[in-house]
Amino acid sequence: MGFVYCLIGFASYFGRWAAKPTKILCMCKDKTNITNCKESPLKNGSDSLKKKAKVKIISHNFTRKLSEKNPESKLMKAYMDAHVCSNIYTVQGGKAHSHYCHRAFCPICQRIQTAQNIKKFLPIMKYLASEGREFYFVTLTLQNCVTSDVKVLRDFMRKCNRMWADGIRTKHKFRSLDISGVIKKECTYHVVKKGLFSFHFHFHIIVDSLEAAKYVVAQWKKLHGCTVADARFQKYKKIKDLESAAIEVFKYASKASVSRSKGRDGKEKVQINYRALDMIYTAMHGMQRMSSFGQFRTMIGDEALNDFRDEDLVLDVEGLNVDDGCYTWYMSVKDKVADWYNMETGEALCCYRVTRRDELLQDIYLEEDPPN
Repeated sequence: MGFVYCLIGFASYFGRWAAKPTKILCMCKDKTNITNCKESPLKNGSDSLKKKAKVKIISHNFTRKLSEKNPESKLMKAYMDAHVCSNIYTVQGGKAHSHYCHRAFCPICQRIQTAQNIKKFLPIMKYLASEGREFYFVTLTLQNCVTSDVKVLRDFMRKCNRMWADGIRTKHKFRSLDISGVIKKECTYHVVKKGLFSFHFHFHIIVDSLEAAKYVVAQWKKLHGCTVADARFQKYKKIKDLESAAIEVFKYASKASVSRSKGRDGKEKVQINYRALDMIYTAMHGMQRMSSFGQFRTMIGDEALNDFRDEDLVLDVEGLNVDDGCYTWYMSVKDKVADWYNMETGEALCCYRVTRRDELLQDIYLEEDPPN
């Protein structure tokens, strides 16, 4: 109900603004982005905002469906927060800033956190590599948790976390190896049948020596045994491209679209089950998704890996030639409109042009999936 109220409230506000006879803005058929954008935007500032607009389209649709498909979710307020994440940009004195929801599942905040973590992590990784350290990417898995109960899933995740913490992280051997690295918890899913899902909770880890990688994998196998954790999936590999490894470990904590099926036309379709995602987000709510150890913990810290500051994201838009004021998000992908608009002048902030890919992604995120 709250989500609907949010949409109605915005529509009402937008309607009152549009009703003013001297400030009517026609947002349709790509005219808005052309006629209401001032000339000669600064390339860097424009590009940054356009990238945010592209992600905002995804976030707008994704969080809307999360709310609609999970009306009884304990995370309803969080979904509403994510839906309006960076909805308004305030421009003043050549600077633009916005407010972010800081929700772990928000596509906008995920993108920001990933970029910031790579920026913090990569220089230290390169420094240690110059000192002779060799990095390894370790994957630890468990047998899937098949359930329709979010409490069962949460208990399973907590058990896995305790196994890592008590069985490896706090052991004398781990400490004696003087290991530096980072661990990320990730969960994916697939649909078993209506209302029943198979959840794959696993860990991605970067460590700074072959000995450390071997120890972590061997200890994990010892803790769980091959009957629970198939030895083939407990693995490590040497990292050759530091940047690619950093991107891999810092990206999403849950994949949105993993369910594939054949459509009536026989073609494979990517589907999103919002009930399964709500279970993952609820189970992982309040859980620290990333943690570091060794020199990474000393130089970065876990808090910085799991959150960011809004004040660090102020954009320099002096060269964009836009007026000071508040710019509010408005989108209608079918009409090729998606941008932040000054509600007093009708001016678009970044002149984003909706692409065919945006339309295809919207179809995926908004497609009506089978009843949960």
